[in-house]
Amino acid sequence: MKEINGINIDSLLKKAKSKHNEAFQVLARMQNCRVGVGARLESVEYPSFFIEVLASPCTNDRAVNLEFVETNLRLLKQLEKRGYVLNCEEDGSISCELTVSSKNLAAEYEAIINLVGENTYS
Repeated sequence: MKEINGINIDSLLKKAKSKHNEAFQVLARMQNCRVGVGARLESVEYPSFFIEVLASPCTNDRAVNLEFVETNLRLLKQLEKRGYVLNCEEDGSISCELTVSSKNLAAEYEAIINLVGENTYS
């Protein structure tokens, strides 16, 4: 199977089999988010793969940075247009997840890395 940023898809599946039917690996960290890939074993015959972007709505500063928030909002809107499901997490971050086939995982990961790069606060 393919590799994505040095992660072997087969090894991700093996981890999912041994860890509660799900495995996840962070592949990139940026100022406003992290991106990773995962595998789920809802059934042994039909594993599913997903890409997750975890966005942080605020910086580590106590003051709200509206430019940073606007940049994140742009990213979230673009992810939603691509079909990502957005959810609020307990820590205030926003998880964005898309289930993809194993053959499309590498291409979607590349597209998301480019999208995040275009929507990173500087």
